[in-house]
Amino acid sequence: MNIMTNLRFVALATVSAITLASCGGGASHETAERDLGPAVNVTVLRATSGSPDALVLPARVTAREEVTLTARLGARLTSLPLREGDRFRRGQTLATFDAPETRAQLDGARAGLAAATVARDMARRQEARMDSLYANRVAALRELEGAQAERRGAEAAWAQAKAQVDGLQSGATLEAPFDGVVVRRHADVGVTVGPGMPLMDIRSSDVGEITASVPESELSRLQSAGASGAARAEYQIGDGDWSAATLVRVDGMTDANTRSRVARFRPASGAALEAGAFARVRLSGDSGASGAAVPLALRVPVGALVTRGGLTGVFVAEGDVARLRWLRVGRTNGGTVEVLAGLASDDAVIVDPKGLADGRKVKVAS
Repeated sequence: MNIMTNLRFVALATVSAITLASCGGGASHETAERDLGPAVNVTVLRATSGSPDALVLPARVTAREEVTLTARLGARLTSLPLREGDRFRRGQTLATFDAPETRAQLDGARAGLAAATVARDMARRQEARMDSLYANRVAALRELEGAQAERRGAEAAWAQAKAQVDGLQSGATLEAPFDGVVVRRHADVGVTVGPGMPLMDIRSSDVGEITASVPESELSRLQSAGASGAARAEYQIGDGDWSAATLVRVDGMTDANTRSRVARFRPASGAALEAGAFARVRLSGDSGASGAAVPLALRVPVGALVTRGGLTGVFVAEGDVARLRWLRVGRTNGGTVEVLAGLASDDAVIVDPKGLADGRKVKVAS
């Protein structure tokens, strides 16, 4: 009887302990939910809209003229005064071939031109005499024709000697064809180069267009971008803001290797751009045959994202409380990420999620 009484007492004590423990745990959990710290000052913004099927392409701001300066003769390079980034004026000397062997070659060509000039002048005078004698019936026709042939041969030799001198002179000193800037040097002073070897890349100061290679499968977007009231074309310099762009033209035919075509755009506002700058071009999707508007996706700043394991979300201010929303996100571009699901356009997204927890009090900055 005593043993049964003891067992009942132990059982009742165990049940009481479990009940008290469970009650105490619930109280502490509720306290933890309520005690999340003081209200946090936050800044919110509304998610911006963007086309979910927009095509974003890498692009570049090109100059009106972009040229690779090449050597016109085989010689030793003696002067290349400009470095990358240096600006120059039209007619300024960019490269010089003034080695002793080059000067000797030029002197020889000039001497040959002088001799050819004398021979040409003598042949012309001889032809004039033969023509006069033939008119007076003193010289035969074959003598006149021989003098004419000698004159033509002498003039051809003179033209060849003159071309050689001009080629050596123009090749020994290369001048800038326009106002511009040096992009890259391919050679250094002292090297011996051959005809056609690149010396430097140069571009003009005048900005041309924003160029991008568009895949063959996306060429329909270009037709839409060029049509009034259809898909839009936009450009972005670096990670700056997106601005409206105007399609100028599409170059040539489809490249057989890359299956793409080069499209050229200009800022719709006429803004001046820096040639050589990295850019992006965004082509929004077509409105479709029915004319229905393309559904818009939402974009939020990358800094507002919260990542936990394989989940991505943002904190949204609901009144004075921060609520964590898990999202399905798409492509990241220009410092923002595309939100495919989990967010409404009127949600107040908290910009900086640092120190926040689901349910914590917040004070939204006005």
